[in-house]
Amino acid sequence: MKKLLAISLILLGFAAAPARAAVFTQEEMDEISCAALKMQLFYYYLAPERDEKVANYTMTCKGAKATFVMPKWLETVVPEMLGRKVWRDPEEGEISEAQLWQTPVSIIYEYLELTRKTFPPEAGGANIQPGLLVKEYADIRIRFQMAMDRLYRARTRDVNMGDSMDGRGRTIMAQFAIILKEMESISDAISSTNQRRYAEAVTASAVLCQDSFRVIFRSPRKYAAPPKEAGSVKVVNMALTILGIFLVFLAVQAFFAMNDSKTNALMGDYQRKVDVFTEAFSRQFININVKYLVLGPAAAFAFVGLLTMSVPVFLLMGAVGLAVGMRTPAFVLNTMKASRGRKIDAQLMDALILLSNCLRSGLDVVQGFEMVSKDLLPPISDEFALVIKNYQLGMSFEKALGVMEERVESKMLSYMIRAIVLQRQMGGNLTKVFERIVVDIREESKLEEKTQAMTAQQKIQSIVVGIMPWIMVGVMFLFQPDVMIKFYGSPLGMGVFMFCAIWIGIGMKVVSSLGKIRV
Repeated sequence: MKKLLAISLILLGFAAAPARAAVFTQEEMDEISCAALKMQLFYYYLAPERDEKVANYTMTCKGAKATFVMPKWLETVVPEMLGRKVWRDPEEGEISEAQLWQTPVSIIYEYLELTRKTFPPEAGGANIQPGLLVKEYADIRIRFQMAMDRLYRARTRDVNMGDSMDGRGRTIMAQFAIILKEMESISDAISSTNQRRYAEAVTASAVLCQDSFRVIFRSPRKYAAPPKEAGSVKVVNMALTILGIFLVFLAVQAFFAMNDSKTNALMGDYQRKVDVFTEAFSRQFININVKYLVLGPAAAFAFVGLLTMSVPVFLLMGAVGLAVGMRTPAFVLNTMKASRGRKIDAQLMDALILLSNCLRSGLDVVQGFEMVSKDLLPPISDEFALVIKNYQLGMSFEKALGVMEERVESKMLSYMIRAIVLQRQMGGNLTKVFERIVVDIREESKLEEKTQAMTAQQKIQSIVVGIMPWIMVGVMFLFQPDVMIKFYGSPLGMGVFMFCAIWIGIGMKVVSSLGKIRV
């Protein structure tokens, strides 16, 4: 009795259980059925022999009858596609352009028909669970991916598949690629037993199929290249541009001629600055023409502006080049002075050891300086020799040391000079002082190497921040010179250029300051 009661309860439970919910809604099933019919019609449009019914076909789609009249362009384009061989297969032989398109279309139709098996019987399906069709879906996806790979790779010398069907192929290929993504998501939906996700993926594929079918009835989007200027027009424009630049030069010359007194004062001030910088370079044992440092950047920037064949860009680049050129001598001088100071710092320890040995052997400081100038290499030997030469010409030794301190950027050299001056004025053991300075130099070199290693990343970042934008602009100029010249030749482009240059400089300064260690 107990067993009969249990069995009856189980049967009652099954009877009371609700029926399995349908995978698709009625609207989704109509969408999928309609897409399958359209893919079938698409396939027959590309067939070598078409039935007359295909040219004027009536179907029931989403509960309404619709008649599709085959576009006229297919009558002339499809025969060409059938005669054009674009792929060679070891087994199938040569494949025409039309056959290559028919393959993915037929696979999509097969994919939609497979999906219809999951419909309930009253909708023409077999009510099969999607999980039982995993292998079939995987096989269809692989075959469709191989067909798409053929479409992407097939081409002749004059035609590729994107230009197929009178330019419509590129749009259809993009839609087929999205359908392939939806096929891949079906496997994930089935493995996660998410029927709603499965239904959405198949419905999305059906919508995309109908969109690709509609492309056949639309005019292709063709982007015509902008009309090219005639050769004579280009020559005239270039001649007018060169004339405009020449007139700018004449206008600048006339401006300076009309303001002769101011021009002379300006040139006199410029010449005095050139003389000052020339003397400063000579004190660093460097012979250089300062005028080249000023005119070189100005000419280089002006030449770049001239290449753009745009008067506003030429004026902007010329002004920037002149501003850079006026600051170049000071930049070069400070850089060379700092570099020379670092070289002297590297040799200073050997010089101090040699001076200490000279003092221990009974020689005085002046004789020690002569030994350093003879035994060590430049630049420290040149500096010490200049001190001896000034001393021999009548300058006091302390004054000659002060001149060297002004000329060389070296903190340790300044310590040595002050120690020597104090010893000569007040006395003291100079050898001990030199030994202490040598120890300080060693410790400072270790500390400097450590700080350089710690701040290397910030320095590299500041360089990248400053260089990368200009590299990208240069690359864009290489690929789109006309567009870039047109933009940067406009007032908006000039403003953007100046704005970006200022903020790039600020960014370099900020990033560089993050790596500075203040003690």
